[in-house]
Amino acid sequence: MKKLLIATFLSMGIAISGFSQNAKVIALVNKASWCQVCQANGPRFEKDIMPMAMANKDVQIVMNDLSNDNTKAASLPMLEKAGIASFAEKNTGTGTLYFINAKSKKLISEVSLAQSDEEIKKVFMAAITKR
Repeated sequence: MKKLLIATFLSMGIAISGFSQNAKVIALVNKASWCQVCQANGPRFEKDIMPMAMANKDVQIVMNDLSNDNTKAASLPMLEKAGIASFAEKNTGTGTLYFINAKSKKLISEVSLAQSDEEIKKVFMAAITKR
């Protein structure tokens, strides 16, 4: 099940990273198979938050899997394509959703996936507004 979830996140990240090349905000999702926050909240995030994020043309979602060296290497092309590889290298909190200004590559805000859907959506909407 964990491998399927990782594969799902990575495949979604690869597909999603190409969608919003004119995005104003990059949503970086750091996850890992060993992360308890990810394990407890990944399915809820995928079901309740991802569809909202995917529907917003101003947001580019990039998944960063920090599970091991292989998953990190697999995530790197997406990070580089979005221009946030150095940001991701410095911001390694798993179970965290970072909102980054797509132009300046500076952090707008961040939120733990352990927060409620309402809190994540609130931070999401604020990040889009602030950009």
